[in-house]
Parts: sequence; C-alpha cells; structure tokens
Amino acid sequence: MRKSINLAGFIVILVSISLEGRAQIETTIFDQSVDPSAQKAIFFTNRPLVVREDSSYTFQNKFTDQSNTLYFCNYDFDNDSIEVYYRAINLSNNYPTEKLKFNFLYDIYKYHRLERGIKKFYVIVGGYGKSFEKQVHSYMKRLKSTYGDTLFNKALISVFAWGTEDDAVQYYNAVKESKKGAADFAIFQHMLDEFVSDSVFFSTYPKDFHVTILFSSMGNNLFKEYLERRAAQDIPLVKTYHHILFFGSVAPRNSFEKGKAFHNLHQMTDTVDVIVSSKDILLKMSSVAHLRSRLGNKGPKNEDELPPYINVHHIEYLMTKDDMASLGHDYLLTNKILRDALVEGAKKDISE
Repeated sequence: MRKSINLAGFIVILVSISLEGRAQIETTIFDQSVDPSAQKAIFFTNRPLVVREDSSYTFQNKFTDQSNTLYFCNYDFDNDSIEVYYRAINLSNNYPTEKLKFNFLYDIYKYHRLERGIKKFYVIVGGYGKSFEKQVHSYMKRLKSTYGDTLFNKALISVFAWGTEDDAVQYYNAVKESKKGAADFAIFQHMLDEFVSDSVFFSTYPKDFHVTILFSSMGNNLFKEYLERRAAQDIPLVKTYHHILFFGSVAPRNSFEKGKAFHNLHQMTDTVDVIVSSKDILLKMSSVAHLRSRLGNKGPKNEDELPPYINVHHIEYLMTKDDMASLGHDYLLTNKILRDALVEGAKKDISE
C-alpha cells in the first residue's frame, strides 16, 4: 500500500507553527484543504511518521512505545492512500486535563454532522498484533466490505491504529504494552470529553449525535489501563458515549466490581455490551499464560448482579469452523450471523 503526503504538505509539517505556547497539549494543523467524503474514513495513530526511500510517507509499522502523540488522518479507500490533518502532543507526564486551543473534533463535527448530516460516530480500538499496514489497509477495508457501504455513507467509522505486529508467542507480552497505548489514547479521550462538554458551543449547534466505541481483544486492556490511571489522577468521568462494546476482552472477569476499572462506566456511557465466547481459544491460551480468566471467555463475575445498563451476550453457539480457523477470536469479522446482527443493529441505531 502506498501512503503519501505531497511535498508541499510535508513542508507544512516541517515548518508548521504550534498553535499555542507551552501548553499541556501542543497542537499542529497539517492540512486544512483535505476534503473528506464517504469513501474516506478517519483514523488516529500514536505511531511515528516516517519517510520511505521513494520519498513517500507512512507511519512506523512496528511500534509499541508511548509516543505522547496522536496524528489524525483520513484513509482514502478509492486511492488506497492517507491524508494527514492534525497532530496533538501531550507535553506532560500525566493524562491531559487542560483545555486545548484547537480541538480537531470540532472540525470533524462541523463537516460530518452539519454538512453531511451524520449523527452516528463509531470508534474502533482493535487488538495488539496488528501492523500499521494491517490496521489501516487490511482491517479498514475488511470493515467496509463486511459492514457495507450503507453504514459508511450514514455513519462515521474511525480506528485507533496502535500496537504492533508480533508473533503469536509474543502476544502475551502485549498487556504491558497496552499501558503505553492507554497513555496516548488519553489524548483522544480528553479531546472528546472537552468537546461534548462544551455547553456554549452546543447552545448554538445541535447535540443530537451519538458516539459508540468498540474495544476488541487487547484494546480492552488498553481501556482498562486508561481508566485505572485516570482514576489515580482523580479525573472525573464524562458521559461521552452512547454505547461501549467489549469483544474478545482480555480484561479480568472482576472488572465490573466495585473498585475495579469498569465499575463506574455508567458515568461515561448509556449502555455497555459484553460479547462472550467460551470457544475463544486465544483467550483460553491467554488465561493459562497469565493464570487469570478473561472477561471475553468466561464473562463477568456475578453476571446476574450487574446493573441493567450492562448487557452480556454469550455467543459460543454461533461459532463455526471458519471462526475457529482464527482460534475463535476474530469472530467480529468472520461470523456471518453475528455480523448480520451487528449490521441490523447499526442500521436501526442510525435510523433513530
């Protein structure tokens, strides 16, 4: 896949002036001329920008370090290319709390909500074992082909491209790496918290949109680590999401119990759905490696005592031979029955 930024755009990157002084979050606009469309999808990544031998540009393929940086970009399905919009750098060792002088989410809202009429926004935080090529090229194309142009025309779907590509035997080192990804995810969440809390802005513009976030595999642990450190910094949760979904979750089974990371999610979202499959072989292997049962394999502890906003779905009876070819862990993209159910649910959500 060839991903490039034109030379003029790269010069802008090199000479661009930060929009603020020594603030906690330093922001830079790369390109204000990019015209998003339904054939483009937004992604954000904490990977370093790199220059190829042919003078084209991409993001580092294998990367697990905390960068304190997020790039917001478009993936163009038609041209198999990327366009870079915006960079945010956290200059602090802590999770951000200060107001940004420029928050790119306002531009996303103004184009997609006000001009295109989009009211449903989906964010996908995938697993660890993905190279940048797989996350932005293969994964996003698979999402689009699997869940249809209809959804992409009526909703905005974005991906957080974090992590790295490792051999399966090294997958179990990913737990510690998810802490680094969590620190960079904190930049995005702070931007979203700030945006949805802007009562002055929404006294003029409609606040009739919903944001859904989906965590898959090790992305669940990234979110758990994020919430734990946020709580340690005494940063209050903000109701930013309409819906949070956990697929193939490596989080511990007790994550919803008092004092644990997911206990207060009602302060962050309206509803939570936990997808559980006892036939997820990869999670079984992870459980053995870490001597800890996983949420996505066994389900939450004391499931019958969970508050009503949390829904648990056991789907092992839906698993097929095709699903088991990927150790029963990639069912979000491989299982037709589940896929059709998610499409119908998304269509219903979009039509409301």
